[in-house]
Amino acid sequence: MNDQTSKTVLVTGSNRGIGLEFIKQYGERGWDVIATCRNPDNALKLKAIVKDHSNVRIVAADITDSASIDQLSDQLDGEPIDVLINNAAYLGPPEPQKFGQIDYEMFARSFEVNAIGPIRITEKLIENIRLGETKKIIFLGSAAGSIAQIAPPVTLYSYRASKAALHLAVHNFYHEMLSENVIVSLINPGLVDTRGFLELKPDDPIPEELSKIVPETLIRMIQEGKIPMITTYESVIKMLSYIDELTIDTEPLFVNCDGAPMPW
Repeated sequence: MNDQTSKTVLVTGSNRGIGLEFIKQYGERGWDVIATCRNPDNALKLKAIVKDHSNVRIVAADITDSASIDQLSDQLDGEPIDVLINNAAYLGPPEPQKFGQIDYEMFARSFEVNAIGPIRITEKLIENIRLGETKKIIFLGSAAGSIAQIAPPVTLYSYRASKAALHLAVHNFYHEMLSENVIVSLINPGLVDTRGFLELKPDDPIPEELSKIVPETLIRMIQEGKIPMITTYESVIKMLSYIDELTIDTEPLFVNCDGAPMPW
């Protein structure tokens, strides 16, 4: 526990990966932590954290469902939120994101989760943020959504497009909030290992469950050390340090987890 125990953070998509790590680290800090996810009953790792931290609570929220977000807003009516972290995202399998075999239902889902969802929940909780002390709204962007960084192998049409759309919407929102001294930041968490890629040795066969979510060519490059990955802990510890220091005058808007500027 520390002197920041009166502060509240809400994290979306907190049942696994980066979101879960945010919950762990904010929980250890003694913040009042609101952990949201679509299916709390199945969030076993999140429930385990709650058992050891009375300052962490789980609330159901589906950022693609207006009724769900309306219900969340009603539950939190009048409650200050100091930091909102829009973490929930959808990557999707690589094969249906290749030109010539694009799954357009999945394309639409990518936009619902990655671009529309974060704006939807932020719009509904903006009054809570206005009541908060620090008034910080964080969106997790992606280098994959950087138009300047697109290079072969060209993959993930729907994911890349949806993240680029999020980036533009957040840039809009950043300017919208300046007059209210609400701090908006867009952070690329880095290439984070949320699935166990770092456990693979160079000559290990690629497990099917991994090849279903990431192109095999990229996995091989990870195995060979050509694409460096970091752990969720490393990513979140860097992002927390950056978020702590954020002010209304912090520039640029789009940065890497360590605060280095990211190209649009």
